[in-house]
Amino acid sequence: MEWITDGIIFLSKLARDHLDLLAMALTAVAVVFSGRFIASWSSSWLNRLHAVLRIPARAVVNLALFGAVFYFVPHWLENLLGYFNNYTLAPVLLVIGFCVGMLAEKLGR
Repeated sequence: MEWITDGIIFLSKLARDHLDLLAMALTAVAVVFSGRFIASWSSSWLNRLHAVLRIPARAVVNLALFGAVFYFVPHWLENLLGYFNNYTLAPVLLVIGFCVGMLAEKLGR
C-alpha cells in the first residue's frame, strides 16, 4: 500500500515542477472546446458592420479576447493548482485529464 502513496507523491512532485506548462495546456484545451462558441458570438455581434470594417474588427476582437485568455487564465490556473498538496495534486490532474477526454469524445461525435 505504501507504493501507491509513494507513486502519488512522486507524480505530484513531478507535476508541481511543471505547473506552468500544465496550466497552459489546460487553458489551450478550454479554448479549443469553447473557441467555436466565442467566435460565433463575436461574429454574430459584428455582422451589423460592413465587410470592410467587419474583418479588421473581428480580428481585433478575437486577438484581444483570446490574448487576454492566454495571458491571464494560465497564471490563475497555476495558482489554483498550487494549492493542492502532494497527496491530492496527482489525483486531481488525473481526474481533470479523464474529464477532458470524456468531453472530447462527446464533442467529437
